[in-house]
Formats: sequence, structure tokens, C-alpha cells
Amino acid sequence: MFALRQIVEDPGDFIPVPPEVKHKRTEVIFLLVDQPSISEEKLSLASLAGSWSGSLEREPQGEYEQRLELE
Repeated sequence: MFALRQIVEDPGDFIPVPPEVKHKRTEVIFLLVDQPSISEEKLSLASLAGSWSGSLEREPQGEYEQRLELE
């Protein structure tokens, strides 16, 4: 598989395409380099405080497996 990673300071209205991928089926993914992802912004330990609803009872764990003694 051919892969190319390139950081462009100001993409403007167009992105130059390398000659290796011209006229070929290509997947393009745009990621902002200097900004945190949405999950990093919204998810924090403080945001989870008080969000649990329900009981804290442990379900039965079943029978203990009997194992052979080591020799």
C-alpha cells in the first residue's frame, strides 16, 4: 500500500496531488494538526462525575473453578 503523510501550513483552495496517486482511486482524510479532537475536548474525568445511574451491586460470579495442584 502506498501512503503519504504531509502537513500543509495553508491548504488554500486546492491541495496538490502527488504524481503517484493521480488518476487512481484515492482516499483523502483531512485532520487539523493543532486542535484537540472532539473526544479530548468533551471527555474529562470531571465531566463524568455524577453521571452513573443505577445500582452498584455485583452480579453473582458463578462457581469457582477447581484446578489441579502444581507438582
